[in-house]
Amino acid sequence: MNIIQKGPLITVLFISLISGQIEDFVGSAACKSCHPDQFELWENSTHGRAGGSPADTKIKAPFDGKKIILKNGWFIPYKEDGRYFFKAQENEFPEVKFEVIGVVGGGHIYGGGTQSFFGLFPDGTMRLLPFDYHPGNKTWFFETNNLLGWQPASEKLSMRNLSEWPPNRTIGAIIEKKNCQQCHGSQIIVGFDNNRGKYKTLFTELTINCESCHGPGKEHLSLMQFGKSIVKGYTGIQSLKTLSKKESVAVCAQCHALKDLIRPGYLPGMDFEDFFSTKFSMLGGNPYFPDGRVKAFGYQQNHIFSDCFLNGSMTCVDCHNPHSNGYQDINRAPLEGRFDNGQCLSCHVAKANNIRAHTFHKIGSQGSQCTSCHMPFQQHEAVGSQLKFSRADHTISIPRPKLDEKLGVKNACQQCHKNLSIQAIADQMQDWYGELKPLHQLESALIAFETADQLPGDLLNLIGTNMDPYPQVFAGLAAAFMSDQATNQYDKLIQRLKHLCENNDLDIRGVALAYLNLFSEKDKELDSFIIQTLTNAGREQIKIRTRWSIALAYKAERLTKSGLFPAGIEIYNKSISIWPKNDRAKKGLAEAYIMVGDIPEAVKTYGTIVQSDVADWQGWAGLANAQAQSGQLDVALEAYMRSLEINVYNAPAHLGIGNILFKMKNDVLAEKHLAKAIELDPAMTEAYIYLAAIKVRGQDFKGAALVLNRGLILDPAHEIGNMMKRELSQLD
Repeated sequence: MNIIQKGPLITVLFISLISGQIEDFVGSAACKSCHPDQFELWENSTHGRAGGSPADTKIKAPFDGKKIILKNGWFIPYKEDGRYFFKAQENEFPEVKFEVIGVVGGGHIYGGGTQSFFGLFPDGTMRLLPFDYHPGNKTWFFETNNLLGWQPASEKLSMRNLSEWPPNRTIGAIIEKKNCQQCHGSQIIVGFDNNRGKYKTLFTELTINCESCHGPGKEHLSLMQFGKSIVKGYTGIQSLKTLSKKESVAVCAQCHALKDLIRPGYLPGMDFEDFFSTKFSMLGGNPYFPDGRVKAFGYQQNHIFSDCFLNGSMTCVDCHNPHSNGYQDINRAPLEGRFDNGQCLSCHVAKANNIRAHTFHKIGSQGSQCTSCHMPFQQHEAVGSQLKFSRADHTISIPRPKLDEKLGVKNACQQCHKNLSIQAIADQMQDWYGELKPLHQLESALIAFETADQLPGDLLNLIGTNMDPYPQVFAGLAAAFMSDQATNQYDKLIQRLKHLCENNDLDIRGVALAYLNLFSEKDKELDSFIIQTLTNAGREQIKIRTRWSIALAYKAERLTKSGLFPAGIEIYNKSISIWPKNDRAKKGLAEAYIMVGDIPEAVKTYGTIVQSDVADWQGWAGLANAQAQSGQLDVALEAYMRSLEINVYNAPAHLGIGNILFKMKNDVLAEKHLAKAIELDPAMTEAYIYLAAIKVRGQDFKGAALVLNRGLILDPAHEIGNMMKRELSQLD
């Protein structure tokens, strides 16, 4: 009983705490009177024009009331009484209406860019609407959920192809929901408020404001009200000029990096590494090529793989003016644009005297620009050739045509010389430059590993030392850790991992400890080493333990997806023992138990989840599902109701309750909950199937066929649904 009383309080306290922290942010307008020049630069920058309400944002999309026809539906963007709306309908489904309350983007990205729109939903979340506009192509388009990539609206495209249909991607980081929109605004925090039974979305502005980089400004305003700092040198706000190379990059990495969430609740000014890892994405479906280039999209933070960062002092603000988003050289002298060689030549002065001797291209031509060869634009992989949507590669790489061909990357030279073969380009570069600077040995090992030129047993080649660059070390370490563990150099591998446990990088230490942990069952001496390493970590111990636990969870997920459930379950348990608050691991473990049919252990695992957080409505729903599978319908119904009490907009709970009530032959109540599940989540196939079954039991065959058809639109291969369809057709 005590546990039950504590749960909601914890969530309410979290919301209150975050609300209090957001109050420390005063908004960009408060900066204007003292910093007019910087404010003007910011106001007209891509950060200052990143988004906002429809009233405050230049709408580039035509909300003209014209119907856009799709293969199995339509949508209409229109304006009414100064407000912006979408109407939409998919065949066989009711018409829906969304009001636009937030706008993101203004087509600022080179080569195109987009404008996206958000609506407010009953559960308190702001969600990305599926209708994007591309000002360059003057077309509505969609991100699709299959190999079609991003596609312009056309009658060839089905509503079922839209990845955001029905709308599901939220603004703000919600672990249990699909999202990537926490960066398109300032100080966005979303949490579940038990008092309201819905989410609470908090933000300062839907632009990238001053405090996104400088941290909360309330104390600064208070200290500077007398025109000077009370304590010399302390102004109550973070100055980018005083930051180290690593700290400076972390400011921009908040948004301009692929990152894994360690825990929610981050606000600018907090310890970035407490909440995020910029390398752990390499443990999942690796988004990087072996040399650090991003496979899917040109996130700029990958410049940490570049020589300019590793062997120099280059940070983002050495090339980008942080206030205007304009361009500058190392001395902060403004440059005309992104293609001005002054960015590079302010450091590489030896090449400034005779650029043509280095580029072999006419001065002033595209080929004479440093960025053309070393920072070529990468088209978003998912976009294909339909829409221009590109960003410059920030690894500042050397063109390597043969390697790019091997990796499936469009090399820099072919972006201009489209008709030249790879061999011809390689021959020309050989003639001009001779032997190119070799890749780092870890990058070469990764290439060999990824292209199957290296046997899995040679894992030691992938793992660097503390003398190697941290990004490359982590990339190799991650590949080795996620492999099948085959090695013919066990002793050397253990020694290498022990040395990496002394690395200054938290991510490297976390994965190195996780790797050693996998061997500790057969080498008990490793336990004492691991304990001592954690002891020596001091105040950083929790950061290392969370990463260690998350790394093990990644490994377990990979194993269970491959059908290796016993091994996956074992590692999930290791992950939880390292960090008991790792809910991702606990839920993964429970699902693994269900997959192997060990329902009692699944029930037990879900029980620990709701005991540690009685307000975890997903945990209650998972517990109920496991209990229902074990035949405990009464207790399962109770658990589902607990889930629903916490979150009334919880569609899976309504589905589960409807399922149980159907089995209990309480069709009236079952139909009510199934209809509510569909209302909350129109893409929930199972709800349509059960609802159709209820109508069949009530002899409403026409109604059953209508509902069933909607479900089969969502999942045409549904076995039970198709069986019901065949049986219904025989009744006609």
